[in-house]
Amino acid sequence: MPLLISLFYALAAFFAVAFSFVELRLLWRFMKNRAAIRDIGTLKKEGPESHDRVPPLVTIQIPLYNERTTAAQIVRSVAAQDYPKGRFNIQVLDDSTDETSEIVAEILEEVRRDGIAIEQICRDNREGYKAGALSEGLKRSDAEFIAVFDADFVPEPDFLRRLIIEEQAFSDPTVAFVQARWAWNQPVEGLLYSALALPLDRHFYVQKPTRAFLGHVTTFNGSGGIWRRKAVDEAGGWSAATLTEDLDLSYRCALRGWRGHYIRDISVSNDLPSHMSALKLQQRRWAKGSAQCFRGLAKGVLASKAVLKDRWDEVFLLAGYAIHPILLINVLLWPWAVLYMDRVLFFALQALMGLVTTVVPLSFVVTIIERDGSWGGISSLREIVAGLAVGVGLMVNNSVGQAEGFLVTGGEFARTPKGVVESGRHSITAVGADKAYSNPLHWTFFAELALTSYCIVGAALLFTKGESLWSLPLILFGICIALVVRLQMAPRLA
Repeated sequence: MPLLISLFYALAAFFAVAFSFVELRLLWRFMKNRAAIRDIGTLKKEGPESHDRVPPLVTIQIPLYNERTTAAQIVRSVAAQDYPKGRFNIQVLDDSTDETSEIVAEILEEVRRDGIAIEQICRDNREGYKAGALSEGLKRSDAEFIAVFDADFVPEPDFLRRLIIEEQAFSDPTVAFVQARWAWNQPVEGLLYSALALPLDRHFYVQKPTRAFLGHVTTFNGSGGIWRRKAVDEAGGWSAATLTEDLDLSYRCALRGWRGHYIRDISVSNDLPSHMSALKLQQRRWAKGSAQCFRGLAKGVLASKAVLKDRWDEVFLLAGYAIHPILLINVLLWPWAVLYMDRVLFFALQALMGLVTTVVPLSFVVTIIERDGSWGGISSLREIVAGLAVGVGLMVNNSVGQAEGFLVTGGEFARTPKGVVESGRHSITAVGADKAYSNPLHWTFFAELALTSYCIVGAALLFTKGESLWSLPLILFGICIALVVRLQMAPRLA
């Protein structure tokens, strides 16, 4: 038994260190090339602008499923684009089963009176979910470019004009898509909303521009960007084999020589998940989808020596959510590793694990400074602590998503309840919206409750065995998991 414990714990520690090393390497490269990396996401004209050139035709796709609180907002915001009329059209890809379809139908007439071409595409079923809806829309479009916005996104009126006409973001014929930075509709106030925003801010302020600078695969984030139709078609179109169709298509394009372009200077605001159950649903879907992408793409990525610059880095990106089951194994084995492992081996592994415990907080510090321009003192520290606690506390939820992704192809694309937005006369109160779009407790809630108890019992066992110092990590893990458990019983995160 001690041998098995040592083996599994050592393997978990090894993979945790490997993931941390990849993150630290990326962070080091960001710090080393900070000025140049910032320039990657800066808008700049690629060539002389011609006012005589006819702007390319753009189709704006809005996939909707029961989005009655935000449907009016997103349709009106994309209709307000100051791109030349007649050179863009709107597809509302409406798979809704509630009154969302009625709301959209009313707004369509309003938009058409302004001379905007818009259609509402309603399918008889949700086959392929979001990927299926996007594919259905493509069949009805002959546009050169396709912009995609989810229901809770609000693009600025100059979004299309700046990217396509003024800045000529697609002047390079190898650019498959342009992705804008995500920002937030609601003020990011309070510890928990800040904790949710911080990991995403790290992605858009540090990780994404650094990967672009290094020539690694730049990924589409599902919304807030524009695709070149030719690239989508050549890569085989949207696939419902994974719940992260954006990640999947990004890599399939990259394997065919296309590249993504990230623009940090332009942001598109959207909503954060409205409560912890919504966050878990979103994270579980992302974890499941990333595992499905790993299954389908890892072999091709490793064989792409002549196409991708750093194949191993790309594999680690696809396997990013695997850190959660690795962390879960670490927690489950911790008390037994303390009691039964060879002390020399145990201490050696803990020395290595120091990298794991420092790299994420360090990356959060860099993110805050890059995002805000300076360190915010106690408020920034609280933001980091909350972000770490929520991230660690999701280990059960995201491990389940990973397991499902390795076992199952596709799956239901469940909507994530987001912040509540009033939509004209169809406005819905926060209470009403939460009731209509609430998520029942997932069975992982009870697994998290059990793991919290396990941490308490394990810490008590170590304390009684004279290992009080080594009981502290287990106590901290238990607190993080208990926080996620507690927040699932609260109505909202704010």
